[in-house]
Formats: sequence, structure tokens, C-alpha cells
Amino acid sequence: MIVFDPSTPAGTALALLPEVVLSAASLVVLLVVAWKHQGPADSRRAGWLALASLGLTALALAWVSAKAPDEPGLGLMVALDGFRYFGSALILLVSAGSVLASLGYLERERLVAPEYYVLVLLAVVGLLFMVNAQDLIVLFLGLETMSVAVYVLAGYNRGSAYSAEAGLKYFLIGAFASGFLLYGIALVYGASGTTNIVQIGAQFGEAELSLMAKLGLGMLVIGFGFKVAAVPFHMWAPDVYDGAPTPVAGFMATAVKTAGFIALARVLYTSFQGLVLGWQPSIFALAAASMVLGNLVALAQKSLKRMLAYSSVAHAGYLLCALWPGTPLGMSSLTFYLVGYGATSIAAFALLGAVGRDGERDVTLAEIAGLAETRPWMAFALSVCMLSLLGFPGTIGFIGKWYILSALVASKFPLLAVLLVLTSLVSAGYYMPVLMAMYMRPSRAPLAFFDRGLAGSARVAVAIGVIAVLALGVWPGPVLQLANHAAESLAQTAGQIAARR
Repeated sequence: MIVFDPSTPAGTALALLPEVVLSAASLVVLLVVAWKHQGPADSRRAGWLALASLGLTALALAWVSAKAPDEPGLGLMVALDGFRYFGSALILLVSAGSVLASLGYLERERLVAPEYYVLVLLAVVGLLFMVNAQDLIVLFLGLETMSVAVYVLAGYNRGSAYSAEAGLKYFLIGAFASGFLLYGIALVYGASGTTNIVQIGAQFGEAELSLMAKLGLGMLVIGFGFKVAAVPFHMWAPDVYDGAPTPVAGFMATAVKTAGFIALARVLYTSFQGLVLGWQPSIFALAAASMVLGNLVALAQKSLKRMLAYSSVAHAGYLLCALWPGTPLGMSSLTFYLVGYGATSIAAFALLGAVGRDGERDVTLAEIAGLAETRPWMAFALSVCMLSLLGFPGTIGFIGKWYILSALVASKFPLLAVLLVLTSLVSAGYYMPVLMAMYMRPSRAPLAFFDRGLAGSARVAVAIGVIAVLALGVWPGPVLQLANHAAESLAQTAGQIAARR
């Protein structure tokens, strides 16, 4: 029988088993593509190996969640709670969807260089470390591991100047954001004497923060604001999403955003739980600005890809609304909304990749006019995605926004709730025209979409995403229970910190 004692080196290795498995699998995939990388068949082999690697990692995560002690592991560098398991599972799911969407896309666009899937796996390793981090140093290492891989993925299309621009912009602004985060970690360490997130919470308590601690908290929020593309730190997102290969843009909009919000929630809720009133104004300002600017600028976009990029900024605002209350209900709504947004966005970006060509930068409403005539199932799937992002009843997007509104109303702060509702109404101005173009306008040519179809693997990703959007929009109970459990585990950590003060 295996004794799981996370305070020992062997126990720590077991706690990191998913990350260890995925790191080893990444090296195996690297060796395979280095051995043979002559054409599309070799690229497909690497893709299926990457998908198998994510599956093995999911099994390791399930084993750890079943065998790990049912306690928050105070003082450890790695979290052992439901919040970590939920976030890690969601990252693996959306990453698998991104890989499935990439298989046919890379061949069609002739982007079959062997390192793509290795970079995706290494990025996922970094994301998993961000989610499991109970120490700011581990968090920073995970963030940098992810960032370096995604910098390259954003500029992966070496034949496109726009892709090169995307990689360069993400690199420069990402390095700038990492500087803020690192300075924030240094200042928090100087104020508390530790980088352990739990011990920081015990050190600060509910006392007034020193100037050094306040500056450190502010820089941490700024660093995370860049990573989740919240206004005014969003300036990189539209150009990077627009220039990057579409499956990479989908990966950034889902997996990277999920890890950023899970990590930010853990830092604020664990290290600064006793000082909610201190960070709520900043979160309020970021949420309000992201919702307003993201939706208003999205209205003016002609390109669907840029529209989805600004839509991602708006959804960062909705997620910040869930973070604002600093309560278990808010954390639960955050995790549930991440599930809905992840499933919807992976399907939406996969469909966009099938409709367009050459990076999908020129896909406009005129380009998708009459799609329902030739590709009725693609039009239906894209309609479901748009309605879910809008928050239409019967979709998981509606349940997610309702849950966030419940958390805001329970906190007796209706202003953010009113802003969320009003900006969601504004978003109908750019989501609904997509449906109108597909169903109410004639196509630009009789056979306009004859060669516009989903690859087999992308069909699987889209089908799973659309089924999840509709099924969880009607019966969200199972995922709500998982989200509640994840939030309760984080609250248990905060409660034990308070008991130690």
C-alpha cells in the first residue's frame, strides 16, 4: 500500500505525479518527432501521442485526487485540494480539445513542423504548475514555462507576418507582465518573510497591510491582469489572437485564461482573505472596465476572429465579477463559468478555423453568409456557441452568468450585477448578427462552402463542446456540485489559516 505523505520528498513527487507524467510524455513526443518528421502523417502521429499524453496525465490526476490526504496541506508548496483538481482537469480537457482542433488545421495550412505538439504539452505543464502552486515561486516558474511555449506557438506560422507580429507582441508584453509579477512577489516576500501562499495569509491576517505589502499586492494584480487580458492590460490580446493560428488562439482563450484565474483566485483568497476590502476596489475597476470596453469595441469589429478576441476581454470582466465577492459562492461561480466558457470557446475557435483560410483573419459576416444552406450542422454548432457566449437561456453560458449574478447579489453589491446584465445585452449586438448572416442572408457564391468542412478530429471536439453547452444548460447539477466542492476546499484552507492566527 502506498503511503501518501506530502511532507516527504517521495510524497511531494506523488503530489506532482500529473506534472511528472506530462513532462516525461513531452520528452517522449519530442524524441518521436525528432526521429521522424517528414510530412503530415508524422505530424498526425505527434498529435495523437500528445492526446494520449493528456489522457495519461488525467489518469494520474484522478489517482492523486483519490489517494491524497483530504486536507489542504498547509505549508506545502503544492496544493492538495479540490480547487487544484478541478482547475487541472479543466485545463486538460480544453487542451485536448485544442489538440483535436489542431490535427486537421495544421495539415490544411501546411504548418506541420514537428515541435507544435511538444510546445502545447510543455505549455500545459506550466499551466498545471500554476494551478497547483501553493508557493509564489512555484507559481512564477509555472507561468514562465507556459509563457515561453505560448510565445513560440503564437508565432508558429513562419510564413505569415501577422503571426510573427503576434509572437513578438506577446513576448514583449508577456515579459513586461512577468516583471510586474516578479516585483510583486519580491515585495510580498519582503513584507511577510515567506513566499508560501498559506503562510503569507497567516502572516498578514486581518491587520492593515504595510506599504510594501500593498505595492506587492498591486503588482501581483497587474501581472495577473496582463495574463487574463483584463482592461487596461488587454492591448496585446486582439493582435495576438488575430495573428496566431486559430487553434492556438483558442488554447490561449481557454487554457491560459483558466490557469490565470485559478491562480489569481488562490492568491487573493488564501493570502489576502482577511483583507478583502483592500483588493475589492481594484477587482471592481478591472471588471467594470473589461466588461464595458470589451463589449463596446467588439461591436465595431468586422473580423470574427478579432470579435472573439474582444469577447474574451469581456468574459474576463465577467470572471472578475465572480472573483470580486471573495466568498465561496463567488469562487464556485468562477469555476463553473470557466467550464462553460472553455467548452464554448474551444468549439467556436475550431469552427472558425474550419470556415476560414490563411489564418482566418478575413472571415467576416459577409464571408459566412448562407453557411446554413451548405453546412447546416456547422451553422447550428456556431449558433449554439454564440448563444452560449451571449448567455441565452438553455445554454451553459446562461447558467454561468446567473450563478455569478447570484454571488454578486448575495454580497449585496448590485452595481456589478447591473453592469454585467447591461453589457451582456450589448453583446447581443455582435453575437446575434452571426446567426442572422448564416441563416438569413444568401451565400456569396453557390459553392462558397463546398471545401469548408471540419476535419474528423475537430468534429469530435466541436460535438463534445456543443453537447456540453446544451446539456449543462439544462442539467448543470453535476458540474455545479464539483464547482461547489472545489470552492469549499479553498474555503477550508482559508478557514484553517484563520484558525492559526
